[in-house]
Amino acid sequence: MSVELLGAVNSFSSSANALAEDLGRVVVEVRSGGPGCGAGIVWGSSGLVVTNAHCIPHRDSVDVRAAGRWHPARTIAIHPRHDLALLAASSISGRTLESRDATSLRAGELVFAFGHPLGVRGALAMGVVHGVALDARTNQPRWIVADIGLAPGNSGGPLVDAEGRLVGINSMVVNGLGVAVPVDIVARFVERSLATRAA
Repeated sequence: MSVELLGAVNSFSSSANALAEDLGRVVVEVRSGGPGCGAGIVWGSSGLVVTNAHCIPHRDSVDVRAAGRWHPARTIAIHPRHDLALLAASSISGRTLESRDATSLRAGELVFAFGHPLGVRGALAMGVVHGVALDARTNQPRWIVADIGLAPGNSGGPLVDAEGRLVGINSMVVNGLGVAVPVDIVARFVERSLATRAA
C-alpha cells in the first residue's frame, strides 16, 4: 500500500472514530419489558428521546441507558405508521444533532448508522444510499433506503451523512437493505407531539 493511500485510509479511520464518539454522546439504549434493546436519540436538552415504536412493545415499562446508567422513561407519543415513539426521561439531557433534509440525499452517498446491534454497544456501520422513496400522495420523503448492515439493536438509532448530520432514524431491514424514517418526518412528529401535550 502506498504512503498516500495509507495516509488516506488512516485519516478516514480517524474521522469515522471521531464520528462514533460524537454519536455516542446523543444515542441511548432503549428497553421495554424485557432484555432486548433498541437505540434512541436524545432530542434537545429537556430529556426527550426519539426511537422506533416497535422498540417499546410495553409502553408503560420503558427505560433508557445513558452514561452507563438506566433511567426510567415515559412514553409521550406513538406514530405507528412511521414507526416512531417519543419518550421523556427527565434525568438525561443532551443536544439535537444537526439535521439535513432527506430530499437532498443522492444515490451513492456514504451514510453511517449508529446503535447497539446484537448487544454490541456503540457500533458504527457504513453504507451507501440507494435512494429516497417518496410518498405518492404528497411527493415528500417517506423512507430512506441504504445498503448498510443493520441488525436488531440498530432500530431507533441515527442514520447520518458523512458530515455527521442526521438524515433519518433506522427502522427496519427489507430484502437486506436498511430502511430509515427521514428526519423531516421525525421533526414534525416531535413538534406535533409536544404541541398536543401542551394543549
